[in-house]
Amino acid sequence: MESQRMRPTRYAHFEGHTDICYTEDGRYMVTCGSDGEVRVFDGLDDDDFKTHVVAECASAVACREGRILVGTESNLVQAYTQDDGAPDGIITRFTAPPTHIVVSADGKLIACASSDMTIRLHDPVAYKDKVLSGHQAPVLSLALDPKGEYLASSSCDGSVRIWVISSSALVASWQLVPKTNSFAASPTLCRMAWTPDGRHVAVPVESKIHFYSREEWQLAHELSAEDVTATVSVVTISPCGKFIAGGCKDGTIAVWDVTTRGKVILEKHPKGLTICGLVWNPSGKKELAFVDINGQFGTVENVVDKDYTPAAVNYDGNGVEENGIMNGDVFPPLDVDLGDDDDGEYSIAKIKSKLGFADDEEGTFLGLPAKGDTDTKVADDDDSRSAIVLRNEAPAPTLRLPEIQRPFQPSMSPEHLPDRYMVWNNVGIVRQYSTESEDAGSVEVEFHDTSVHHALHLSNSAGYSMAALSNRALVLACEARDDQPSKVWVQHFGAWGGGGNNKEWHVDLPEGEEVVGVCTGVGWVAAATDQRNLRIFTTAGAQRDVLVVPGPVVCLAGFEDLLMVVFHSGMGVSGDQHVSGMVLSVGGSRHPVPLACPIPLSPRSFLAWAGFSDEGTPVTMDSSGVVRIMHFKFGYTWTPILNTKSHTRGKSDHYFLLGVSETQGHVRCILCKGSRFPPVLPKPHVSILNLKVPVCEAETEKGELEEQAVRNGLLLHTLTRLSSQGYDVDNSKDEVDRILKEAMIKLFALACRSDREARAVEICQLMPSQQTVGLAIKYAGKLRRLQLAEKLGEVAAAKMEEEIEQRVKEAARTEDDLHQYGRGPRKTWEQTTQDEEEEENESNWTDPPHLQDYAEVEVEEDIEEMHTPTNPLLAAAARRDGESRNRPGSHHSPSSKNPFKRTATPTSTSSLGSGKRGIDIIDQFRKSQKKSDASPVLRPVVKKSQGKQQTIPRRKATEAEPSPSQPSSPSPAPGKENQSESSQDSTPQLSTNPFKKQATPGAKKQSALQLWLADNEEEVKRQFPDAGEKEMLAKAALMFKDLDIEVKQKYKTLAASTATPTSTLSSATPTPNEEDKKRKIDEDTQESPAEKKVKGSGISKLAGFAFSKAS
Repeated sequence: MESQRMRPTRYAHFEGHTDICYTEDGRYMVTCGSDGEVRVFDGLDDDDFKTHVVAECASAVACREGRILVGTESNLVQAYTQDDGAPDGIITRFTAPPTHIVVSADGKLIACASSDMTIRLHDPVAYKDKVLSGHQAPVLSLALDPKGEYLASSSCDGSVRIWVISSSALVASWQLVPKTNSFAASPTLCRMAWTPDGRHVAVPVESKIHFYSREEWQLAHELSAEDVTATVSVVTISPCGKFIAGGCKDGTIAVWDVTTRGKVILEKHPKGLTICGLVWNPSGKKELAFVDINGQFGTVENVVDKDYTPAAVNYDGNGVEENGIMNGDVFPPLDVDLGDDDDGEYSIAKIKSKLGFADDEEGTFLGLPAKGDTDTKVADDDDSRSAIVLRNEAPAPTLRLPEIQRPFQPSMSPEHLPDRYMVWNNVGIVRQYSTESEDAGSVEVEFHDTSVHHALHLSNSAGYSMAALSNRALVLACEARDDQPSKVWVQHFGAWGGGGNNKEWHVDLPEGEEVVGVCTGVGWVAAATDQRNLRIFTTAGAQRDVLVVPGPVVCLAGFEDLLMVVFHSGMGVSGDQHVSGMVLSVGGSRHPVPLACPIPLSPRSFLAWAGFSDEGTPVTMDSSGVVRIMHFKFGYTWTPILNTKSHTRGKSDHYFLLGVSETQGHVRCILCKGSRFPPVLPKPHVSILNLKVPVCEAETEKGELEEQAVRNGLLLHTLTRLSSQGYDVDNSKDEVDRILKEAMIKLFALACRSDREARAVEICQLMPSQQTVGLAIKYAGKLRRLQLAEKLGEVAAAKMEEEIEQRVKEAARTEDDLHQYGRGPRKTWEQTTQDEEEEENESNWTDPPHLQDYAEVEVEEDIEEMHTPTNPLLAAAARRDGESRNRPGSHHSPSSKNPFKRTATPTSTSSLGSGKRGIDIIDQFRKSQKKSDASPVLRPVVKKSQGKQQTIPRRKATEAEPSPSQPSSPSPAPGKENQSESSQDSTPQLSTNPFKKQATPGAKKQSALQLWLADNEEEVKRQFPDAGEKEMLAKAALMFKDLDIEVKQKYKTLAASTATPTSTLSSATPTPNEEDKKRKIDEDTQESPAEKKVKGSGISKLAGFAFSKAS
């Protein structure tokens, strides 16, 4: 070693990270530093150097076509002119300062790395950027393949990766670099270099230089020296490919001969400062330029004894040997077999064939062997002395397998960060704090609700790196070390009895088995290992089960008694991950997703979060920011519910997912600017993003309504599942059902306004119930679209039949496995008791509400006919009186199942009334299966009969038992209908029907129904011999309704012209009690749904009725 080769260093910049490069002709050296200046030196002795102030701090520099490319603290890579330093355009932008800039040999590609964990490939001709994402920490360095096919990158996350430039695919990755959380704290810059032929990439690893072969991406060989003991931080290869130089942390600069793999020179920095920049002069001079962390720069001259010229790189891969040396530089080539003769002789024929020449006197050139043709055979022809080279076929191309995702904990920060989140969920936050000492550190637990448990501060001497938290337990786990096995530690919050340490327990895993993921739920703790075992414990520490996972575990998640296991189930294509998941019931007898279900991911992305929503539905998010939820309605499929990237401003901004709430319709997350993980200090702010299904044309009115319908349909299915499991979600379910029906009605109205009647019919077919279709029929009738109303009438009839069949099936069987989710379809003792009570009350439930509604429409029309005044003024007054009584509030009653039904009077409460308004009518069909303190079945019919019993006895007492001070009086005489005010106040109203005819002097008219009943009483009794008086009247009303129009018109005309004395009609005219009984005929009628359908109880005439009412 000749010490005079390293010249004394000189000042260039302030103390701090400094970078250096040569101009393309090798004349000038360009440096940048922490002072924000760029300086151009014409040799080491140049005292008249140029200085350009570009920013407050410059971290990277490169040269291209007379321009200087500089990375500044303003997160820009900007170009400046070399002569005067004038700004000459922005190359690219980041969200954090750039760390390294490299330019391809032909100048057609500029690669830039940044602390925001991304890599940008800039095309200066098309002025377009391509972003490479995948590193989990700041990127340290880049190296471009001379052939323009691959890109090598190193990062603070410890990985060195090889990317395909054209497709952005990851083809290889190695963990070679120490993990850190920032560019400044990294113990190495890991500046890599490709050989000029592109067959190897050189990576500095500790005190050695590793050479990885192209295509196979395996370690080919390594360079080292006894004098080199410090970490090699920077590597550069000479333009000819003969020499490689490395700069170390202790200021050592070593140069190796690539051919012999021996050390050429070794120079030591006079102050022993870390070398942070090292570059060869591209002009062919025997010169190395370097800079250190104090801002000093210098040169190493006369690296070799003779001059050399740069090797011409053949981009087709021919003409360059594997070790980077031209075929004629070393003779004989290193990979030529010299023979086994003891006297040192070797075969000239073999050497010629290896170099592509025939073994003849003319020296015929046959062509260089193609890449991979390493085996040659020389055959002697009997007719000539020439040798024929027989080459083997090229080997098959190597399959490039993508790197599979490593195990992780949902809502955690990377393990290499000194201060990180171990878990952040809806229970609390677990933070890990580390120091420089490996054995020191702490774990802090903060609970959102301090009533669950007080905050905890634990020592982390065991090196715990994984955590899971619930309101019942805290779980910590660590990997195996040299002196201890892998361990799972649990603190049970609900433990009682025993000593003071009874809340804590731990278990050591068998030798050779390490924990890769943990989670906890209600009464259980699970740990997945690298041996693909899933170990389940009770919360108190008893080993419960040991299961085998079909593939390498990615993550675990728990919710109550549900356990989600995500694992690799295959090798993805085109760099994609292929992961699957299972959802098991730890305490139940039926598992929601017992078999492997593929988990969809965006192209070239990985799984970023997996868990359960607040309602217990599986949810995932990938690295592209797409949140998906499992849709059990279509089997084990997934539906996207949010794209978080649409809420970010910068391309490098991401959202850190914390939880999902379906009922509230939002996602809890943290915005991370320029990274994927939030900082520990200061504590970040939690953001709320509303769920939004990505439908087409979402900005239009139609798209908004469709998105609302799809999203609420998912939520309604979830609430139905929770209701079947026994959760009290009735109010939420009613509200969601109302919103869904409103959206469907608005979509129907929009289709009608757009003259899309076929679409309107299809929308009605998608409506959740026939009541909603009834509203659509009424709307079509108002628009005078008779044909559409008739079509919708058929849809309503079909909907009603489906609902009746569904109710029968639900009463006879449990839900299907795609709808039943959670504990499985087992009947509890409470449900069995409810079924028995439903059978006992079967006599009180005659017909389904759907049929009763339409029967009530027709029966009340008959009652209206019996009591409609002939005087138009009286009729109008009666209608106004009925409307005023039907308006107790400002909203319409939602309890009416038929939108055309005349509202009952306040005293005769409808059996379907629930006190709610609008179109929220789901409570009319709901059976309470959860609440043990409520009745098993809440039927509207029972409520209706109870409501009328409160008014009928009071009216009987008023009529039959007058007070002694007021004797009973006969029927009012003509002209005496207006009694005194005192007598009217003391007697309640006898009639609550607003359509009932008022008393008239002298005589009363008979209705058409009464006249027909008088003529056909025997026929009615013959058909219904066992019917009582009120049932007889109900059957007669239904029979009269089914008569021909001519017959009914005949009796109506007769009723209008016939009047009888009150005394003669006393036996035929129903009493007020009987009139009230008439209004109850729907609940007392014993006809089956099929009988009512046959008799035409209104569905078949629904469209015509709506149209006639609208007209």
